Amino acid sequence: MSVMTAQFSPCRPTPWNGRYRRVMGDSSVFHLRFIGGRLWPVVLWDTEEGLATCRAVVCGAADGLAEAVARTKRHAGGNGGGSFLVNEFGQVIVPSSDGGRRRFLAGRLHGRLLFENPFLSEEAIDLADDMHLENGDPWKLPYVGVQYNLSRRGSIYFYQEDADGARSIYPPRQDYELIRAIRRVRPSGPVRFIVNLAGLVLTKVPFETCQRSEDCWQPVYVGSINPQLWFEKE
Repeated sequence: MSVMTAQFSPCRPTPWNGRYRRVMGDSSVFHLRFIGGRLWPVVLWDTEEGLATCRAVVCGAADGLAEAVARTKRHAGGNGGGSFLVNEFGQVIVPSSDGGRRRFLAGRLHGRLLFENPFLSEEAIDLADDMHLENGDPWKLPYVGVQYNLSRRGSIYFYQEDADGARSIYPPRQDYELIRAIRRVRPSGPVRFIVNLAGLVLTKVPFETCQRSEDCWQPVYVGSINPQLWFEKE
């Protein structure tokens, strides 16, 4: 797949009061790190061989995104590097590095970035690639996206925390096909899942034969969002 399918449209750092919620851990977000003497987008890939750092494939979109995120980080008082998220609408959301809840919109990614595969150099990592996946199949790529929830009673919602307090936000209409897809892999109880930059829905299921006290959850592919039944773009 050509990386020329990706374009990036920067904007001035703009306070973001919309949806932003991430799974804890460095491997659940994108990062801007010094690579080859300059700040560059990377994603951390939690694999059986350990945690791998995967650089964005060089292209104009990656270059523009790096500049915009670094500018936004500095605007928020940081040194330019740090974490950020790209939501399912391509909006690049950058949190301040001071541990507060300030977040800023840095621009919009059209298409998706590809990332270098440190284990198989001839095959780039495409976070939108679900061509051969079915519901419940293991998700073997980086697990990065915005966190959403399915309630115990079966309603999709987003848990918003801001200056006005905490509350559950629901989409205009519930996507019952997506709910059934989630329930096929997580039959009961509340479920935390993520939606990545390509609109793919992923969650984690427990390992059946795990002997460890932690990290006993395996990412799996659920499906994808239906834009007609999803939250509105902010």
